[in-house]
Amino acid sequence: MKKVLSIILSVVLTAVVLASCGSTDSGKTEETAAPKPVTNLSKPDMTKWRFIEEKDVYYQVGIDYCETPADERYEKLAVFVPGAYLDATDNGDGTFTCVLNESAELGGYTALNAPITMQIYTPAYVAADALTDEFVSQNKTVSEEIAETTSQGVIYVCPGCRGINEGAPAGVTDLKAAIRYLRYADDVFPGDAESIFVFGMSGGGAQAAILGASGDSALYDPYLEAIGAVQGVSDCVKGAMAWCPVTNLGTANAEYEWMMGCTRKGRTDEENALSDGLANAYAEYVNSAGFKDENGKTLTLTQSDDGIYQAGSYYDYVKSVIETSLNHYLSDRDFGNSSAQEYIDGLNADQKWITYDKSTNTASITSVADFVNRCKVASDTVVAFDWPNSYNTLFGYGDGKGAHFDSILADVLTQQNSEYAQEYIDDFKKTDSFGYSVKQRVDMYTPLYYLMESEDGYGSANVAPYWRIRTGIEQNTNASTTEINLALALDNYDGVQSVDFETVWAQGHEPAERTGNSNENFIAWVNSCMN
Repeated sequence: MKKVLSIILSVVLTAVVLASCGSTDSGKTEETAAPKPVTNLSKPDMTKWRFIEEKDVYYQVGIDYCETPADERYEKLAVFVPGAYLDATDNGDGTFTCVLNESAELGGYTALNAPITMQIYTPAYVAADALTDEFVSQNKTVSEEIAETTSQGVIYVCPGCRGINEGAPAGVTDLKAAIRYLRYADDVFPGDAESIFVFGMSGGGAQAAILGASGDSALYDPYLEAIGAVQGVSDCVKGAMAWCPVTNLGTANAEYEWMMGCTRKGRTDEENALSDGLANAYAEYVNSAGFKDENGKTLTLTQSDDGIYQAGSYYDYVKSVIETSLNHYLSDRDFGNSSAQEYIDGLNADQKWITYDKSTNTASITSVADFVNRCKVASDTVVAFDWPNSYNTLFGYGDGKGAHFDSILADVLTQQNSEYAQEYIDDFKKTDSFGYSVKQRVDMYTPLYYLMESEDGYGSANVAPYWRIRTGIEQNTNASTTEINLALALDNYDGVQSVDFETVWAQGHEPAERTGNSNENFIAWVNSCMN
């Protein structure tokens, strides 16, 4: 029944928003045509462009993307356009009046069909200040990074947005409003607003993933209406690029302890019990979630002699991802005067946990536990994702005090008769000004809520068809399962056309790439999706 209802909801959503992120039918009748945008917002003023001459980039900042912003420091948009796409007349005051040059080509694109990339710069979910003329003109590094994109014929946009202190779903709500505005202004701005690619790192990567998974989700409607977002247009995107996304926070504590809890030293008995309880709870979650491999086989965890549920097809899959990461590193790297064997010997110096075959230049590991003890030691305290001054601020109510949000952790604390359990239970009873509970807002910020058949939100959103996920395997901010689970869910979601997923050996919490430059690789991926 859950699946049937979610499919019905998905059909209804598709009928009431623009036919975006896919093909449109020019022969639609009046009865079936998508609704027109509803807003009092002005479209961009084409007499207000500024120019970065040495980079051949026209830009505008301070564009209002919602009618009744909650905070004008953030809710504005900046747009950067290749010079080739605009014919300009100098106004004599530092600004230019521009019209589209529809025939010019750059990087295989024109002003009408160029993709739009949207950077989500929100590390740890912090707010992103709206860009200003002064910031752009004085910050040469920013203009150089932007020019890397625009020189390839790609539009670059940067929205400001509220953040962790304002509480979820403020940040993603703002970003959705910015996407809606781009569609509303598509007939004025250069670029194709049906080809928007969002990208970000860490908390920005998380919000890129949320945007990619939650397109047109009805859960956001009251929040979007409150800030005066454009109505009658879609907020889905064509692609999402996430580096090290700190996401799926509702399971993050349990994932962390299942994978990395064994690396903690000097824990108290209480900490041991909590870590072990979370690890066991993660196994229960995996075995009910329905993750599937590329062959459609359901992945599960089983009890083991060593560790907590360190066996089963899900465990084997995680182990294989680690081994693939190592083997890619061995094949990619030029060891110079050294050798792959010497590198492996160094990793095995304290304990042999890698077996290396020189003839095939491939390696295997003894266990996930041996890997994390050598390369991915836990850095945070137990329950690092739901504790004061941590991510529970994200699920507070804009007062900076935060609210507990991890229902798995709450169950473990209750089972262990912890004095903290009641704090969680009390927070779960609270609602925000729209009547949304903490659980509902966690769902809104959880990509898997929209992607997994076992979740109530399955099928209720327009999911991006193209995805690229990169993570440094040695980062101790997340368990590796964060990105693995996201990739698994996407691989098995109807409508997703491509999932380019890699864990990168010997790199941490950074824009990790096997080879090359992260921005160049991102643009190359966008080009491949467009082709």
